This record gives sequence, structure tokens and C-alpha cells, in this order.
Amino acid sequence: MPSLKFIRKRISSVKNTQKITKAMKMVSAAKLRRAQERAQSSRPYEKQLSGIVAGILRDFDYQSDLTEKRDGPRIGLVVVSTDRGLCGSLNANLFKKVSQYLKVHSHENIELIALGKKARDFFSKRGVKVHSTHLDLMKIGSYEYIESIAETLKTSFESKIFDRVEVFYSEFQSALVQNAKQECLLPLPIESMLGETDAELSNFIMEPTGGEMLDRLLPLLVRFKLYRMVIESLASEHAARMAAMDSATRNARDMIGRLTLDMNRARQAAITKELMEIIGGAEAVSA
Repeated sequence: MPSLKFIRKRISSVKNTQKITKAMKMVSAAKLRRAQERAQSSRPYEKQLSGIVAGILRDFDYQSDLTEKRDGPRIGLVVVSTDRGLCGSLNANLFKKVSQYLKVHSHENIELIALGKKARDFFSKRGVKVHSTHLDLMKIGSYEYIESIAETLKTSFESKIFDRVEVFYSEFQSALVQNAKQECLLPLPIESMLGETDAELSNFIMEPTGGEMLDRLLPLLVRFKLYRMVIESLASEHAARMAAMDSATRNARDMIGRLTLDMNRARQAAITKELMEIIGGAEAVSA
């Protein structure tokens, strides 16, 4: 049985770790509330914007590079991961889905754009070409920062550096459920957008014209779609870290209980041993 000194040291170490995990859980819970509000409020805005764009495309004759489908092999793969760990299986589930995609499309020319340190480290070690990296997800969570990334992707698509742009991210469902998801960013999925809108715009007089409106709305939609995916990933990160730290805190509490029991047993054994030695010594003297 381990010594009392060793067990006390283990209990002290676990208690210190428990303080850290509990603090991280509280911080993640506070950040989650803000990130969850941003993620949930972005969805209806994107849906309405997509509906307006789809309605104009359906009712007016307009062509755009951002909706052009191509069969080329050049794919820009955006992976939105975290910069830090301690968030359970969030990144592992995401990387598993991306790895399956890479295996299926191994014959195509894929360049990876990593939004997050974990994605960069994971795929660069596995020989995947990392086209560019953007770290510090808290900064990336700002719309201005996302706008510059989306503009770069849009320019690469328009200049045919990429034939399509796919985004892998963690979709926020709830504080307990986050799903690894894939969405096509470019070309914009007009068919699915048309299926989600019932807006009738043919009877409206457009000022400016439908084409001029789409010249402004299509880039805006690309930027906002990427922004929504990133803030969903941020909310998922905070939720996963809160759950992981809650589990770690409870495990630490259970471990402290077991170690305390071991300590009491060791102390009782030491006391019993000392008593037996005293009794044995007394019997030897009296004999």
C-alpha cells in the first residue's frame, strides 16, 4: 500500500487540478452563452438573405461566377478547428470526417485552408498540403476578420485557382450535441436555396436592377455563410470544453474520494501496527 505521504501528495495534486478544470468550465460556460446567441441569431439572417438571392436568381436572368458549377479537380478545403485542446472529441470527430473526404477525393488536387492551430498541426503531419493558416479563433470570430478570409476564397474561386470550396466545421446543436458537418461554400448552392424560398419577386420593380443587387448580395452571402460556420464552431468549442471540464471535475472529485479512503485505510493500518508493536513490547517486558 502506498505511504501516507504519497497519498496526501496525490490528493493535493488532484485538488489543484480540480480547481483548474472547474475554473475552465465556468469560463467556457460564460463564453458559451454569448457564442450561442451569435450562432442562433445568424441562422435566420442567412436564411432570409439566401431567400432574397434565390428569388432574384429565379425571377431574373442573371449569371454570376459565384454560382458557376465546374468539374475541375482543384478543391479548396476549409477546416474550422480549435486552437486549443481540452474540448473532448470535437476536433477528432471533425478530422475523421475530413480524412474520409480526402480518401474519397484522393485523385483530386486538394489544398487545405486551416482555420485553427489543431487543423494545421493534424493535417501537415499527415502530408496534406496546407495552403494557408489562420490562427486565434477568437479573433477569427469577428466579422471583419472573416470578411477578409472570405474575400480571398472568393477571389481564388473567380480566378479559377479553386473549382470549388468546401467547408468542414462543427455545427452547434446544443450544449451537449455538436456535429461535424460539410457545406459547399462556392459555387453557391442555388438549387438548395431555391428549395427553401417562396419569395415572389417577379412583380417587384427592382431599383437598382436585379443584376446590380446580386452583384452586392452574392459576395455578402459568401461572407456571411463563412462567418456563420465559424461562429457555430466557436459555440461548439465552448460547449465541448464546458462538458469536458465538467466531466474532468467530477472525475477529480471521485478520485479524491477514493484517495481519501485509501489514506484513511493506510492511517488506520499504521495505527494498528503501532498498537501491535506496543502490545508486543509490553508482553515481552512482562514475560
